[in-house]
Amino acid sequence: MLHSRLALPHPLPAQIPNTTSRPPRFLHDPQSPRKNQRTGLNPPGYHPPQQGLPQRKRTVQIGHLPGGRVPDNEIRRIFGGGVSPHDGNNVLRVLHHRRTSGSLADYGVDNLGAKYNVSRAQAIKALDWLRDNFPIDEARAAEAWAEKEANRIAYELWLADPENDSKYKDPARVFREKQKKEEAENAERYEAEERQRFGILRSGKSQFELKIEEERRKRLDAITKKAEEKEARAVEEEKMLATGEWVRTPRGTQLMKPGQETYVDVFGREQVSRRKEMLEKYQQKSQTEFKDEAEMLSATTLTQRLYPMTAFVLLISLLSFGFAHWYSPPSPEFRLFPSLSPSTSTLTFLLASNTLICLAWRVGPLWPLLTKYFMHVPGYPRAFQALGNIFSHVQYEHLFSNMMMLALLTPAAHDLVGRGVFLGTYVTGGAVGTLVSLYWANLGRGSITAHSVGASAAIWAVAVLFCLLTEKDKVQVPGVCGVGGGDGGEEEDEQYGPCESFWGDAGGGGGRGVDAGWGVSSEEGGRRGGDGGCGGMVKGEVDEVVKAVKGE
Repeated sequence: MLHSRLALPHPLPAQIPNTTSRPPRFLHDPQSPRKNQRTGLNPPGYHPPQQGLPQRKRTVQIGHLPGGRVPDNEIRRIFGGGVSPHDGNNVLRVLHHRRTSGSLADYGVDNLGAKYNVSRAQAIKALDWLRDNFPIDEARAAEAWAEKEANRIAYELWLADPENDSKYKDPARVFREKQKKEEAENAERYEAEERQRFGILRSGKSQFELKIEEERRKRLDAITKKAEEKEARAVEEEKMLATGEWVRTPRGTQLMKPGQETYVDVFGREQVSRRKEMLEKYQQKSQTEFKDEAEMLSATTLTQRLYPMTAFVLLISLLSFGFAHWYSPPSPEFRLFPSLSPSTSTLTFLLASNTLICLAWRVGPLWPLLTKYFMHVPGYPRAFQALGNIFSHVQYEHLFSNMMMLALLTPAAHDLVGRGVFLGTYVTGGAVGTLVSLYWANLGRGSITAHSVGASAAIWAVAVLFCLLTEKDKVQVPGVCGVGGGDGGEEEDEQYGPCESFWGDAGGGGGRGVDAGWGVSSEEGGRRGGDGGCGGMVKGEVDEVVKAVKGE
């Protein structure tokens, strides 16, 4: 049903009633007999007039009474004994439906059906019984019914008008016509295919010829599209070259910016290397927004720089002590590699972890993570750096020198104290060394922007552990000065030459030695024991990391 405010393309005919809400009697002929004012029903023999269209039968769903089925004795009291309880309930349902829908104003109590054998007086009595037991606002329902009927009749007349072009825009009509058109086209196509597919005498081209033509058409379309794309790309490249920001590659197949490099892939195609842009991108992510040392120090207080790592190192020390005290070696059947000695397994793990992190420095997307947690920066420290930087090496020579000394000391020290004490000493020594460098940089004369990586402090701790457990006054290592005994200073070794400051300091300080860090940021950093700022702090220091990774 359309709403009464529906905007029609043409004015309605004169015989269509007004669609505004009015009492139901205005829908009828003014000369027709009026309703009974007491009962609200039409007089006997009254039939609703035609509204310009033949009345069509409509299926109406009638529900049950609000109170359910009426008892049989009540039915006999209303209708008498000539109406069965089943028919009486059906008559009550029909009358109640007319009351609620508003159609009682048009149909009254007539036309209930000959099969019920109910007289008009019985129907009026039944209507009175319904009004007493189930009161509703029949006047409002009648108004709604009148409005819906007026709209329905107006809509049907509008569709039936042959001069009205807007009716063809009706969604239901358009959908039906579209379906009919598609069915006709499909039927015609099917008949044409059947004529060409079957029979000795074929009409038109064969299926093979049609398939060849279709494949040829697709291939030509693909070639045309590719040529159009190539032409459009050439025009775009000419515009880019005109700006002066782009140049052609050596082979002339692509455009690149000045300074970029090219390479030939495995398929022989020239490609523009994006490595430089990628490294610059992750270099920017690795460094913070600090421009200088003063700005970096203003972001945190001294307590904020010292307290978190101090608490973390204390926790590591307690956990290492507990691990060393309660660790018990596993049985051979529970080991992954029972053929290897415990010291060899421990050494293999340490070598693999340090090598893996060193290789990770060659992966640009990992730089933000590594500079944040695997490189110690006293000016902007993070607690985990105390543990992460002792497994981190940037240069291969730095990694090789540290791992060589670790490989020389681990078997002897590990066999003396076992895995628990050895690993506890290794981890705790490295963490304490990092903490010492943090205090030295913030409270002493160390460089606040220096960065430190490497296992120097951890290897020092293992060396001290070995010296404390042996009675030797000096440890001779080929190419390295003696450790332990004497006055601890640098001395000339008769067999291996001048003694070098190989060990550096614990935690990355102590000048420009190998274990003192893989680079220095300034001359002041070397003089004061720092390594050079990085860890995502200042752009100049990050450039040194980039150069080390590139191998420059």
